[in-house]
Order: sequence, then structure tokens, then C-alpha cells
Amino acid sequence: MKKRLLSSILCFGILSFALLINFGLPSKASAAGSCLSDQTGLSEFNGLTSTDLLARLIYAEAYSESLTGKKGVGFVVKNRIAKNLSEFGGNTYSGVILKPGSFAGMTTSLARCPSTTSTAWLDSLSVASNINTATNPVGKTLWFNTNSVYTSRTYQFPTYVGYTFNGGASYSQVVEKYVIGGHTFFRVSGY
Repeated sequence: MKKRLLSSILCFGILSFALLINFGLPSKASAAGSCLSDQTGLSEFNGLTSTDLLARLIYAEAYSESLTGKKGVGFVVKNRIAKNLSEFGGNTYSGVILKPGSFAGMTTSLARCPSTTSTAWLDSLSVASNINTATNPVGKTLWFNTNSVYTSRTYQFPTYVGYTFNGGASYSQVVEKYVIGGHTFFRVSGY
């Protein structure tokens, strides 16, 4: 009996060691969605993996949206990365997601402490984990707003729809637009 118990313990120890070698120590990635305390300038998010950051953004901005709506948010980030413009934060997930003023959701408790057992979080994490193989539902769009905010910032000119980023001082022509659930994804001329 003792020999069998010792053998079992030894086998468990060897198996645990083998798993540790093959898969490594737990990392920040395994703690995706862990609660963070509010810091100055979104610094609480520094050092998180791209997947964790993207999942937090998707959750904060589109927790009540469909999977397609969540993918839309993820692809706006990917599109901004592909543009590699300083106004969007460059060409990294952290640069784009943490660019001050870019995504209001990142300043909320939803991003800092998502409900990691909720379907909304699990869907957000799945979209973020699979963003490189997912189908893009929003083309080359670079912005999104709730439908009501989008409507309040647009104006129908005789030949195009204009969107204002500065309260109506000027308008940019909307050249691409998708409505998914409660959000409008769009791109304006020049981008």
C-alpha cells in the first residue's frame, strides 16, 4: 500500500514537472481579466498581454453586443494597428488600446475588473484570442460609436454624409459604415 502511494506521488510529481517544462510557469496571460486598481494614465494596464488588453477593451466597449459586434471592436483595433499612425497609437496593441482618449471603455471599471465568469467576458476573451483568424465584419473602419452618438455627430450634405470629431466645426466625409447591433463602425475620407 505504501509502495503504491509513493509510486502515485512520484508519478504525479514527474507529470507536474513535465507539464511545467512543456507549458511553462503561469504567466500574466493565464490571469487574463484579473482585477486591477485604477492608476494614473491607464498605467494599470502596462505589462498585460495583447490578448488580455484586447479582451478588456472588447468587454468594456461591447459587453452587451453580439459576437459580431465584439469582433467589430477587435477589428477597429487591428485596422488602427495596420495604419501605424501616431494619432492611433502606432502599430502595437498596447499603443493603440492605451492611447489616451482613444477608447473611453478603458477608463471604466469594466476594463479594470471584468466579470471573468460571465458569457460577455468569455466571448470577449475568445474574440481577442482568435482575432488573427477571425472574419472581419467591419472592413477598414477605424472608429465606432453607439448608434445614437454616431447619428448626433453626422450631417447629411447634398452629396455625402459628414461626421464631426470637433462638435460641428468641420465635417469629414464618411466613406465606409457598418451598423452592428448598438454600434456604428465607420471610416472617413483621408483614411
